[in-house]
Amino acid sequence: MTAIILDCDTGIDDSMAIVHGAGNGARFVACTVTHGNVPVHVGARNTVTVLDLLGLSDVPVHAGAARPMAQPLLTAEWVHGQDGLGDAGIQASDREIAGDLAAAEIVRLARLHPGELTVVAVGPLTNIGLALLLEPRLPELVRGIVLMGGAVGVPGNASELGEANVWHDPEAAQLVIDAPWDVLLVGLETTMRTVLPDEALQRIATSPDPRAQFVWRILHHYLGVYEPMFGRRTCVLHDPLAMALALEPELATYRLLRAGVELRGERSRGQVVADLRGFDAPPTDPREPGVVRVVDVLDVSTFHERFLRAMGA
Repeated sequence: MTAIILDCDTGIDDSMAIVHGAGNGARFVACTVTHGNVPVHVGARNTVTVLDLLGLSDVPVHAGAARPMAQPLLTAEWVHGQDGLGDAGIQASDREIAGDLAAAEIVRLARLHPGELTVVAVGPLTNIGLALLLEPRLPELVRGIVLMGGAVGVPGNASELGEANVWHDPEAAQLVIDAPWDVLLVGLETTMRTVLPDEALQRIATSPDPRAQFVWRILHHYLGVYEPMFGRRTCVLHDPLAMALALEPELATYRLLRAGVELRGERSRGQVVADLRGFDAPPTDPREPGVVRVVDVLDVSTFHERFLRAMGA
């Protein structure tokens, strides 16, 4: 099993990422929560709720950053519902949150388990950026980091050019990209390929498995958000794909790019800018600061099957 620290802002697709991980060999050492889809206290409660529904009540949840490093807090309830779980009437768990210093907990766990943990970050990167400031050796202490974030060479979703997780805290994202670790950036150029086919949605809708029934309940709101974009009720699997590639990197092939985050542009702030020109030789060291690994070819059909398998659909 893959030992994972999941840093999340639990809304609908974060919930599906937890379901995917639990059903495909993830061992959640801890979940840390940041602002993003919803305020951090809502995301922390949702994280506990999803874990408990999956029988993972032993996984501690630590709340963290309540706002970005250098800009006002913005959230996305219009995408995830006011409660972050699609306003589907999911009964919230009353389990206590384990702590409220997520960045410090990431550092503590990395020091306790050097070389063992993979960080999967599916929300704004404030907690990870703070952890790097607390412990600059963090990249040496973890196996790697997989980020759902960025939009390399494609339109954004939070702005014309900015993907939401990076756009919600560009300074933190730049800290993460500049650190000397192998950063797998799972951005919109890849996640937008994962549109669920009607047959997959039917399998979720008709499955008697409680995991599928939970996912189907929270999906209704999400399908409505994506319907104007695709002309039918469907969605893409942003956060579940990041989880899938952390667990099964062989689902894709990759290439290395030099990249950075635009911090000053009036309309481009939060954009991940990668050098796609091909003038210079491509980087060869994934741990070179400012280098990211991006997906080249993705086995979408196998990924969909893994996702459905995780919920018995």
